[in-house]
Formats: sequence, structure tokens, C-alpha cells
Amino acid sequence: MGKRKFYKNDRAIRLRDYNYSQQLPLLDLNAFPLIDDFQITLIESGSLGMHLYYFSNSLNRMIASFPWWDKAEKDISIMCISDIPLGTLRNPFDDCEQSWQILIWEKRDYVYIMQGDDPCCTEFSIWFRVQKEKYLAEWEKLLTKFH
Repeated sequence: MGKRKFYKNDRAIRLRDYNYSQQLPLLDLNAFPLIDDFQITLIESGSLGMHLYYFSNSLNRMIASFPWWDKAEKDISIMCISDIPLGTLRNPFDDCEQSWQILIWEKRDYVYIMQGDDPCCTEFSIWFRVQKEKYLAEWEKLLTKFH
């Protein structure tokens, strides 16, 4: 994981507006690429502690991140599985800061992730899906490691 190269899709998803509870159900969720080898990792960031990244070995890329979640290891040490970033199609997990936003939701057997470059954005250059079972297993592994 030496170089921190980020995954981007060939084309961005563009939403009409940032009313995500209305816009997300209009998406073709079958078009989201499936990441079979999804992993979660923490990487040391100096005085900011560890930062959390989603990673794919086959792509050799970071596929999404939480760049403003400083000292993530401290929060993770007191989290339980109900605290992980996960929402629903109508109420997605939504986090944003300067020049970054991430939406995460589950529907049926998959977890969908979209990351954009601005808060309240309507254009997402990173978008993919993960089997829900794999997403939860990776979080369980991380929670166990830091508890």
C-alpha cells in the first residue's frame, strides 16, 4: 500500500440536487462496480493519528477514505457494529468536510459507497458496491483488533 493512489470511475455520477433521500433511489444500483476484495485499513498520519481507508488489492488502490477522521483508532476502540458508517437508501450515512463527502447505504445484499470532492455535492467520481456480508466482516475485524 506504499503509494496512496485513489480509484476513480470512468464517469462520475451526477445527481440533480443534494436531496439524497430522493436522488439515490433513482440510481441504477446494478451499474455500481462490485469490489470483491474490499478491505478496511488504518494508516498512520503523524500527529493526526490514524486515518481510515477502504482498499482493493486487485485494483491496488485506495477506493474511498475518511480524510478528516483524525485519530480514528481512538473512536474505533469504543465503537460497536451499530456505530459503523452505514445507512439506508432513504437515509444514507452522510459525512462531509472541506473538499470531501461520502455517502454509504445498504440495500438488500450490498453496501453502496459514493465519494465526492465537495460537501453537499451532486457529482461523485468514486462509486462502487461491496457485498454487505464482506463490509460487515471487515468492520468486525477492525473493531475486534482495536478493542
